[in-house]
Amino acid sequence: MDVIDKTDLGEMSATELTRAYAAKEASPVEAVQAALDRIERFDGDVNAFVYVVAEEALSEARASEARWAKGEPLSPIDGVPATIKELTRVKGIPFRKGSVLGEKDPSPTDLEIVTKLRQAGTPILGTTASPEFGWKGLTHGPEGGNTLNPWNTARASGGSSGGAAVAAALNMGVLHEGSDGAGSIRIPSSFCGVFGIKPTFGWVPSTAPTGLFELAHRGPLTRTVEDSGLFLNAVSGPSVNALYGRSPKDVPDFAAATRRSIKGMRIAYARTLDGAPVAPAVAEAVDRAARAMADLGAIVEEADPGFASPQQALLDLWYAAQAWAVEQVNPSPEQIARMDPGFVSITEQGRLLSARDFIAADQVRAQLKVTMAKFHERYDALMLPTMPLTAFEAGVDVPPGSGMTEWTDWSPFTYPFNMTEQPAVSVNCGFDADGLPIGLQFVGRWFEDEVVLALAAAYQSAHPTPFVSAPRS
Repeated sequence: MDVIDKTDLGEMSATELTRAYAAKEASPVEAVQAALDRIERFDGDVNAFVYVVAEEALSEARASEARWAKGEPLSPIDGVPATIKELTRVKGIPFRKGSVLGEKDPSPTDLEIVTKLRQAGTPILGTTASPEFGWKGLTHGPEGGNTLNPWNTARASGGSSGGAAVAAALNMGVLHEGSDGAGSIRIPSSFCGVFGIKPTFGWVPSTAPTGLFELAHRGPLTRTVEDSGLFLNAVSGPSVNALYGRSPKDVPDFAAATRRSIKGMRIAYARTLDGAPVAPAVAEAVDRAARAMADLGAIVEEADPGFASPQQALLDLWYAAQAWAVEQVNPSPEQIARMDPGFVSITEQGRLLSARDFIAADQVRAQLKVTMAKFHERYDALMLPTMPLTAFEAGVDVPPGSGMTEWTDWSPFTYPFNMTEQPAVSVNCGFDADGLPIGLQFVGRWFEDEVVLALAAAYQSAHPTPFVSAPRS
């Protein structure tokens, strides 16, 4: 292979880095230092990181370097720098949860997904920003400030995995853990022009108590589809610690799936769901992507899964869960006064919901699963926009002048597939006239994540789009 210019380490994918490690053309220590240098250069403009643990990351990189020197890496991502969303517990870092209600002392333990990443040899750079308790599809609030879109720092990054998406867009680390309860991986992936996957619920063990139950998925945000496959290979599979859902014993090679042929796959193309309006630039980009998928050999048919918006049911489940989460902390009046007013409002509404309200909402979710199961009897995947719009003004919860009141009003295409627990991905498919990214979403059958990974990888390979090189104002 060609000699790698080590000044390019900060731009490399996981596959490129480990190939360089194996060839002794670069080391994990150099790669981690390159990532730390990028954090130092860029993060002041975008506010993606909550905590950076440079010395710990370099120590882990030195251990990885020794393994590679012996030809004994722990995994295909050994030595690849990673970040963790602040809603995931990380040993040695305060579990802040984006809130004044978060813990102040360093956590004594890792959540299991972090343990698995460490077992794979990935140095952890630190934690990335989220809104309070991940309550909305944006990343700003009184405790964490405003996490900004690197393509235009006047625009929102999306959320709640906004810090992870921004870190991925700027390659401040290579593998970025996120979570998605109603779109929180796919929304910021779309806004920031990166790839994100909400895997089928169960592949990544759900080992933290949550009132969201099976709505709450964890998964990666990365620049390339293949890197997300490598991440999933490291963290997926059965666990005796799983509190909700169960993984099949046989875990596929998610990274290998990104090299599968998509010829003959049947894709249903829905331009919208339940008549939700879509910005013209988004509609045009996704139409182009539909034609591109057909050119790549997929069978693309216009088809609508035909369900009414489940927004109210989602909000009932969401508000009840957030109310429960806050009640576990029992905040003081002084703490409540320092919280995001929108978050306080939904927890108050959640406390007013009855058990019957919750059951009624869950029945909507159950029926939606049946609707999609029947839809997928004909189609391998559903293709639609990830978001109906591109990133809007930073620091607000709804687009100014839109008349919207809930963040779910402007994200109608993500949360239905949390309710069904299906695999869903977002891959960049172009830009609007202002240079802001547009996301293309694929949704697949349960535990057939390989299909949506293959589709996204085929599109990304045939139609690569640039990544932002530095934050733009």
